[in-house]
Amino acid sequence: MAGDERKQAEIDYPIAVGEEGRDWIRGKPFGNDPRESARFLIDFGYVLQLLDLHAGTSLVELGCGSGWMTRFAARHGVHAEGYDISPEMIEIAREQAAAEGLDIRFEAADMEQLDLGRRFDTCLLYDALHHSPRADLVLASAHRALKPGGRLLLAEPNWKQRFQGRDASTEYGVSELGYSPRKLKKLLREAGFTDIRRFHNNRKRLFSNSPRETAAHLAEPLVYRLLAPFWTQIWLRARAV
Repeated sequence: MAGDERKQAEIDYPIAVGEEGRDWIRGKPFGNDPRESARFLIDFGYVLQLLDLHAGTSLVELGCGSGWMTRFAARHGVHAEGYDISPEMIEIAREQAAAEGLDIRFEAADMEQLDLGRRFDTCLLYDALHHSPRADLVLASAHRALKPGGRLLLAEPNWKQRFQGRDASTEYGVSELGYSPRKLKKLLREAGFTDIRRFHNNRKRLFSNSPRETAAHLAEPLVYRLLAPFWTQIWLRARAV
């Protein structure tokens, strides 16, 4: 698909999914299967922790979609901004922010071409990079957004997204790619990032004190580490030079 057609599909996505789809977008992270909503909320906890977000920190989210992560950060006292290529997504984000009484800047913009003047302490790319075949351009935009020493957090599905996202790609024309950790680390270094660290998200369910679940609790970190290339999210944190 040509670049312009691909981007237009991303712009049109909130319209293409219909009113029911837009209701889901507005309510995210809530309104899903309980386990899925729990995963989203736990992921936000990881974002707080890994970016060391606290009141007064500045954050920009690229490919923010409906802005739910950005809005949660603002409710935590973070000075947050969000950018997405779809004006319809940005309109939803602004409506939800207004309903929640939040003062957040949301703007429609292409995350492959942004220049935000190196003014943010932190930058978030959450489930966004796989919508672009030009990860190099997106990471360059992230670097241009960050102050020297600023932190970037990247959360992505793994390479299987190329196959698992085929239905959405076929129906709506959107990009559903999958990047390997090795490829992403290489792109981060080329974009000017250092201190690149990967984290493994193996604490998304509770364990009882039964012997079986206790054993699973102890073994799971090793299993996740061994099988990480095949079935876990990619969480990478890096620092801008």
